[in-house]
Amino acid sequence: MRSLAAWTTTAAVALMGVAHAQTTAAPAATAEPPATDLQTAITAYAAYHNDVAELRGTQPRNPATLDEALDRVARHNRDALTRGWIAYGAQTAAQSPAFVQGVRDAAAYYGRDAVIWAVTVDPSYARGLRGGGEATRMMLDSAAADAARISAVADRYQELAYSIQRQRWANAVAPRKDARVQRVRTLGREGSPANAIPAEYTARFAVSPLSLTPASDPTVYGGRRFWDALRGGAAVTEVSSTPTISYRVNLTRGEALDRMSAVAALQALDAVGANQSAVSRLISDPRTRDCVEMAQLQLYQCMSAARFHYENAFCLGQHGLRDVGTCIGAVGQAENTAMTPISNTARGGRD
Repeated sequence: MRSLAAWTTTAAVALMGVAHAQTTAAPAATAEPPATDLQTAITAYAAYHNDVAELRGTQPRNPATLDEALDRVARHNRDALTRGWIAYGAQTAAQSPAFVQGVRDAAAYYGRDAVIWAVTVDPSYARGLRGGGEATRMMLDSAAADAARISAVADRYQELAYSIQRQRWANAVAPRKDARVQRVRTLGREGSPANAIPAEYTARFAVSPLSLTPASDPTVYGGRRFWDALRGGAAVTEVSSTPTISYRVNLTRGEALDRMSAVAALQALDAVGANQSAVSRLISDPRTRDCVEMAQLQLYQCMSAARFHYENAFCLGQHGLRDVGTCIGAVGQAENTAMTPISNTARGGRD
């Protein structure tokens, strides 16, 4: 386990330097993210997966139904989608027995308030605690499964773009292109509506630490087949039941896992409610947000360049789906790639 005493000294010096810099320069206006409870945040991520399922189960047969599909994939706010995914990963990590015990052991040794302060100031601290390796594996497995689910539907729409070229409606010029692009831009700013997911789903998002076992039951929250099981179906078991693959952390995206772990640590200490502003800040991961924003900008650019209806189907699959799935799955790489292992030994902790 990393020494909290040494860490806090380093952090205090760093914070003093930041404070000094702030007093010698004009402070920049920084918008604090709005306070958001985890269950509310998760609904935005659930809405995206629900729309993925709807897109998988339907096929555009005319310009109107293709526009409906475009609206469905585009109606997700980048900030809300990011917060929802981080919150989902956090509650998944909080199902790790080794990690929850490691957090509670640290709190018993250093003091609960000290650990809460540590994980809110430096999110990377939590994943370095005993059990962090197990939590990381669970988060990586969950992200990989979700990304595979999205990519499978992306494949379908990109293949569809080629197959419908022979249909008269699809190879006709798409009118009102500028209005269509403006519509999806507006939808992305506003985000998915409140009824984007069935009301009965929300009870499944209220998950307490160690209440589920996603590692052994893939149909529960955080499991590989959760989003399909939530809808009461197993239509894509070929995606969710692929052989288990070991993943390593992609250091360029590891901050997302750190943020998930930090929030999971607060859950383990029953400290989420008393630290709501810190939780809201932690689930607002800038790298993921920027990645989703780039995917959306690419979607708008692709639609602006599209001349025929079938080209919009390709834009939907590549940028509305695949690029977003890549933003989620890029936190890890398969074990046989040259990425940094998730072992806590390298992070200064131990399992």
